[in-house]
Amino acid sequence: MSDIAILYETNTGTAKRYAELISEKTGCPCFSTAQCGEVPAGSRVVFIGWVMAGNIQGLKKARDTFGSLLAVCAVGMMKSQKQDDELKEKNAVTEELFSLPGAFDMSKLSGMHKMMMGMMLKMMKSEVKKSNDPQGEEILGMLEKGFDMFDEEAAAAVVAFIEQNK
Repeated sequence: MSDIAILYETNTGTAKRYAELISEKTGCPCFSTAQCGEVPAGSRVVFIGWVMAGNIQGLKKARDTFGSLLAVCAVGMMKSQKQDDELKEKNAVTEELFSLPGAFDMSKLSGMHKMMMGMMLKMMKSEVKKSNDPQGEEILGMLEKGFDMFDEEAAAAVVAFIEQNK
């Protein structure tokens, strides 16, 4: 039995999918942030959270509950070293950071998140129209239609990290 637990915060369900996959591959139990009290005492925690506006959702709760973490996984659209560096700085991540490709579905957002994303899409449409930027048009199209970039291979690095730290 490992002393490592996986904790996740999800919105569209992608962080949960990663947590369950990694749990299955490593044998480590996984819990949502709503289940923090069920994490076995003394567990080293690998946290998986979704990214909104550069903030890793649920990370503060994980740190407030468990102190330092073994690793942090950020689920979102990012996939560059520059974006990883920005995530580390903005979220004060000193632990190992893994970026996992996420999903987006406007219909799964509610309240403030839906309103903020609607405003962002409106502004983005205006900017893309003015700039005639093909990459911007592609990103806008993905956001409007929704996307799912869940990638089992991307989770393999997290699995390997956990296995090395058991």
